[in-house]
Amino acid sequence: MSMQTAEPRREKAGRLPIEIHEEALELFRDLLRIDTTNPPGNERPAAERCAAALEADGLEVELLEGQKDRTNLVCRYRGTGELPPLMLTGHLDVVEASGKWRHPPFAAEIEDGWLYGRGAIDMKNHVAMSVSVVRALAREKARLRRDVLLVLTADEEAGCEWGSAWLVKNHPKKVYAEYALGEIGGFPLHMEGKRFYPIQVAQKGVAWIRVRTRGEGGHGSMPRRRTAVSDLARAIARLSRRPLPLEVTPPAREILETLAAHLGPKGIALRGLLRPRLGEAPLRALPNQNLARTLRSLLSNTASPNVLRAGSKINVIPQEAEAEIDCRTLPGAAGEKLLDQLRARLGPKVELEIIRQAPAMEVSSQTPLFAALVEAVRRADPQGIAIPYMIPGFTDGFAFAQNGTTYYGFTPLYLPEGVTFSELYHNVDERIWVEGFHFGLELLYDAVRTFCEPSVEA
Repeated sequence: MSMQTAEPRREKAGRLPIEIHEEALELFRDLLRIDTTNPPGNERPAAERCAAALEADGLEVELLEGQKDRTNLVCRYRGTGELPPLMLTGHLDVVEASGKWRHPPFAAEIEDGWLYGRGAIDMKNHVAMSVSVVRALAREKARLRRDVLLVLTADEEAGCEWGSAWLVKNHPKKVYAEYALGEIGGFPLHMEGKRFYPIQVAQKGVAWIRVRTRGEGGHGSMPRRRTAVSDLARAIARLSRRPLPLEVTPPAREILETLAAHLGPKGIALRGLLRPRLGEAPLRALPNQNLARTLRSLLSNTASPNVLRAGSKINVIPQEAEAEIDCRTLPGAAGEKLLDQLRARLGPKVELEIIRQAPAMEVSSQTPLFAALVEAVRRADPQGIAIPYMIPGFTDGFAFAQNGTTYYGFTPLYLPEGVTFSELYHNVDERIWVEGFHFGLELLYDAVRTFCEPSVEA
């Protein structure tokens, strides 16, 4: 797909002073140099670095933790209180940085305008942006109708137990907001010469499933034709060959119809996805198979076998074999419906056990905040088109939603054409375009500032 429009360019000054941009980048790089791989997490040094930046501008900060060094940060920039708070939130922990990297994953090195590091995309970029937005408001002494609440969390990458879930359970009033902006969204998708900026309005649920097979054991010197291991291998192979069935949910329908409306005749293939009887054919017809992979995850439950266990000694045939499958579920498609889909793929010789599950989350795109984000995107990139989006993963939004907060995924940044967000996320050589980071900082500030608009008395 060719790019027919010019990339947006940040004005040198923008709405934010250049020193805010410089300090934000410095904070971002410092955070990348702090190893908060989860497990074990050890988010305290990162939380303390953010606290020091906020306190330098006279802001009060609380560091809260339910377990030693699993530190969460809460800071509030106070408005007039005419309207309920807006929350900016991001997590401080990162996934492991295995594999061979172009630059050390915790060195925060810059090459050719790209900043490398684990957490560059997920999501120390947004943490640094959010801290910097609150600092900018404090320096301006901005008179806003809403408090701007900053909540930085621990433990998001391992299920939120010591982060957002712990905060909501133990400090619900301190982390309550009417709306929240967190991960994932606000980056461009380049399609047919257009730039679409997804705003997350839905998250798939999560179900972690243990699959177990049983068979006769014995000595490895006398192999058996069928064992627990071979039965498990065949079951996993069947699942890989036959993904779970397609289903059009209301969030997916809104996303596809919005995209298709802006793509004109080239949106016909997307409209085909709204007709499940066509099966996989519309996905296979898409010229961009990376896009097809993304869309498929929005149209079905998914199942990824990621952990395998069997045996303890090389010369012993094990009697049991296990796999742990990471399933992400559509709204209304969890529980027994998911288990039935898995049984149809895995076959009869398996036992299924739900290890953990959380429901899908949906919010409306018909709110004042969503409208404000659409307008902020348009101001940042006049040729950009904001669209509703559903992410295949889960975030802190699950916990904050239980506290009555309407959560949108909006962590803005700019990526040049040819670079996709999904390819950088949790991957080797995770990186961010530095100019795109500054673009995102300006966009986030503008969205927050205008949504929490100054009181008429200001």
